[in-house]
Amino acid sequence: MAEMERRNRGILSIEKALEEFDKIILIDSRLHDRQLTEAFYDEDNFRETDKRVLILSESEEKRVGNIEWHYISESETREILEIYYLYEFSNRIAVVARERTFGSLWDYVAAGLLTRKELVAAMLA
Repeated sequence: MAEMERRNRGILSIEKALEEFDKIILIDSRLHDRQLTEAFYDEDNFRETDKRVLILSESEEKRVGNIEWHYISESETREILEIYYLYEFSNRIAVVARERTFGSLWDYVAAGLLTRKELVAAMLA
């Protein structure tokens, strides 16, 4: 029963965030590759978007213009990843993780064919 209640709370919090933000980007804490993820912490990469974006990660919380960074723990990340698959089709939630979503984009960055700023733009599209 506790598992169902936890999942329902998680679904409600994601649904609330989807009402407020145009895009949610979850940075998987297992990635542990600051070189790949640093583009998502650089507010300059979001200046050209008019979308309201929520970035969930294990970083400090801040707000710059219409972009917000919120801290989430590793356990909260796991919960959101479970819920993510319910919304994946909507293109409103993106997960930054090497082994799953956007693997080919990471390969383009690693090969030097795509800049980190272009990666952010692709995820916001």
